[in-house]
Amino acid sequence: MNEESQEKKEDPGSQHTRRDAETQMVLGIFITYISIPVLIGTFFAVRPHAMIVNVIAGVVLLGIGVGMAVWGRKRLKGLKEGEE
Repeated sequence: MNEESQEKKEDPGSQHTRRDAETQMVLGIFITYISIPVLIGTFFAVRPHAMIVNVIAGVVLLGIGVGMAVWGRKRLKGLKEGEE
């Protein structure tokens, strides 16, 4: 094998970490996207109890989604900095 092909290969741990980080970003974006209709549904709720449940559920989903996306982005960025 020549040196170039050896340099291009990543170790398996790094590949798994990259895949996990990308998956977290995609899931975070998806959960954030799902939280938007829940928050919009708050305005159409007739009962105050339903409004409170929609707001709480929407905010929790939004927080989880944004948190996952940011965490995945940080892990991916950390991998890229480690390569340099």
